Amino acid sequence: MSLETIIEKIISEAEAEAARLRQEAQERAEQIVSTGCQQAEKKAAALQHQAEQEGQLEALRILSQARLEKRLTLLQARRKWVERVLDKAVEAVGLSGRPLQRTIITREGRSQEELTPEELKEDLRLRYEKMILEILGL
Repeated sequence: MSLETIIEKIISEAEAEAARLRQEAQERAEQIVSTGCQQAEKKAAALQHQAEQEGQLEALRILSQARLEKRLTLLQARRKWVERVLDKAVEAVGLSGRPLQRTIITREGRSQEELTPEELKEDLRLRYEKMILEILGL
């Protein structure tokens, strides 16, 4: 064999080896890209699921807050009306500004204590609110 033939053969084998290595590198790169895409899709799906859950929780929190605010507003309005009715009743009966007497009965006997119109209204307000709650089934 001549030197030129040997050199051509070596070059040919080197080119074939380089082509094989390029092909392997190309296949490996495609595999890496494919794996990366699959992982990215999985992560995106997981993030989307998490965002949907967080959105649902936030919507429930907002709804609960709105319901609570509604109940507090209704409670405040009910208290205001009960207080107005009691104020009018105390005024109509003429109890404003003068002390009242309350009789307390215990095992030991009876006793008297003074009761201001404000204390009477507070006591009645609590009783009426309880009755209103029972009537409304709350």
